[in-house]
Amino acid sequence: MNKKDAFSMVEILMVLSFIGIIIVLETIILQNRINQYSAPYFNAYNSLTKAAYNVLADMYCPDSGPNAICPDGPRAFPTTPENLCSRLTEFINTAGAANIHCSAQNINNNASNFSEDSVKFVASNSFKYYISSLKKVEVEDETINYFIVYIDLNGNSKPNRVGMKYETNGGKITPIDKIYPDIVPFAVTTRGEVIPMGYPVYSNMYLTARVKYPASVIEGEINDDRYSPMMTFNDAARKSWGNGEYSDIPFSINFTKLLPTTSEARKFYNIPADNSVSIAQNEGCSAGNYTCRVIVDVSDQKRY
Repeated sequence: MNKKDAFSMVEILMVLSFIGIIIVLETIILQNRINQYSAPYFNAYNSLTKAAYNVLADMYCPDSGPNAICPDGPRAFPTTPENLCSRLTEFINTAGAANIHCSAQNINNNASNFSEDSVKFVASNSFKYYISSLKKVEVEDETINYFIVYIDLNGNSKPNRVGMKYETNGGKITPIDKIYPDIVPFAVTTRGEVIPMGYPVYSNMYLTARVKYPASVIEGEINDDRYSPMMTFNDAARKSWGNGEYSDIPFSINFTKLLPTTSEARKFYNIPADNSVSIAQNEGCSAGNYTCRVIVDVSDQKRY
C-alpha cells in the first residue's frame, strides 16, 4: 500500500486558528474605520444643522436690547460667505477669535483650494470650515439660494481629499484604495436647511438614514412609529420621494449633481442607478408629497 501525505489534526487546527485571528483583526480594523468617519461626520452635521437653525431663528426674533434673547433683533439669513461665516461662529465654538478668518478666500467651484488661505474658521474640535460663494438652483420654478460648506473632519491631518477612487458593481460603491474623504460638503440654503453632499450621501460609512412612514391604523390603534431599516441617505430619499426633486422638500434635491463635472465631490452622482431602490408606495410614500420623511440616524447606530 502506498502511504499518502495529509495534514495532521494539529496542523488543521493551527490553520483554522490563524484564519480566526485574521477575521477578528479585520473586524476590529473595519469597526475602527467606521468610527473614524461616522462619529466626526455626525458631529459636523449636527453642529452645522443646529447653527443654521439658530441663524434662521434670528430672522423671526423680535427682541432687541442688551438683555434680550437676540439683542440685535431680527436679522436676515446671510447672503455672503463672509456673513455666513460670522453668523455660524456665533453658534459653533471656535475657542477664540484667532481661529476665525471670515475674510479668507472662498472655496472654488472644483473645491481644489483647500489651503490655509481658504479656511474660514477652525472649531474647537479642530474641524476646519470652508465656504463657497452663494449659489442658485431652479427647482419647480422656484429659486433656491445656497452655500456649500466643506468641513475637514481631521483638521491638519491628511489626506485632505473630498473624493476617492472607487469602482461600482450593480450600483454599489466599492472603494479601491480604502482612503476615504476627510473633507465633506454640505449644502446650506438661505432657508436654513442643511443637506449632505458628496460621497457620504451614497455611503453608510459616514451616514445612515431611515424613512419615517406616515401613521397607520393597526388593530384599531394609530401607529406613528413606523420606520424603514437603515440605509444610505440617497436610498432613503429615493424611497421617500422617488427620483423627483421638489422645492419644498430640500432632502429630495441632489445638490451633489450641481457641482462641476470636474469636481471630485461630484463624481459619485454618476454612479449607475440601483434599480432595486424605488419609492415605497406600499408604505404610503408619494412623489412630491411630504408624507414620508428622511431621518438621519445618530452616530452610535449599528452600520451594515
